[in-house]
Amino acid sequence: MMHVTDTGHSAGTVIVAAGIQPRYYEFQMALEGLKVPAGTKLFIERSCDITQNFNNGVKKMLGDFAWFLGDDHAFAPDLLLRLLDHPVDVVVPVTPCKTPPWMPCVIHGPADGERVWHEDMKLYDWDELSGEGLLAFPKGDFIGQAGMLVRKPVLDAIGYPWFKCGQFDPGRLQEDMMFCREIQQLGYTVWIDQGVIFDHYFVVGVTARRHEGKYVPALKSGQTVMVLPDAKPATDKNTGYKGTPRMLWSVPPPAKQAAA
Repeated sequence: MMHVTDTGHSAGTVIVAAGIQPRYYEFQMALEGLKVPAGTKLFIERSCDITQNFNNGVKKMLGDFAWFLGDDHAFAPDLLLRLLDHPVDVVVPVTPCKTPPWMPCVIHGPADGERVWHEDMKLYDWDELSGEGLLAFPKGDFIGQAGMLVRKPVLDAIGYPWFKCGQFDPGRLQEDMMFCREIQQLGYTVWIDQGVIFDHYFVVGVTARRHEGKYVPALKSGQTVMVLPDAKPATDKNTGYKGTPRMLWSVPPPAKQAAA
């Protein structure tokens, strides 16, 4: 992290909940280049218990805010300072889901009379989060804590354990959904910065499938395949490369010549 002295913000804590092994270089490089208010601390909590990793980080936190991260994201160097510039208690960027069709990791809450959580709750569409500036998140909807900035008074109001698993479904973690719900129940508004997409990394297979009779690139995740018919090499203005093969293959000889 790069400590900056003239940000106008007090120090806080960056909390990373990670597994035993680090996952992505993109995250490490983003973290190294992150600009933070001078004096800000970094705690990387490593274990298989993701919920308690976040709780342990909050136990150690110093300063006026906590910024929650997983190690499967990447972000711009000035992202934390941008979030701190918003005069709100809780603000979060938009994170895409890891599974196709990669919708926002934001869930519409239950309709009247429905349970707080059930399997058929709908994800937001991208057009619902394509506005400008901050969006006041509707009470009852759910969003994860990835990249979420939370001021200390909010965490003090929740108290230990800040993150709780198995609250909606005993067989699931859902610590992020419960965290969001408790924040709202305490009367705080969760704000979404629609101008920031929080990159989300995962392993995906690159393949190809026929589209209108011709092969096109495709991405494969589990049993889901998404074709990319519009994926074309970009023209390089410096070299003049226009997407044509760099290697010129020889024309196959006529059948008779080949037989000879």
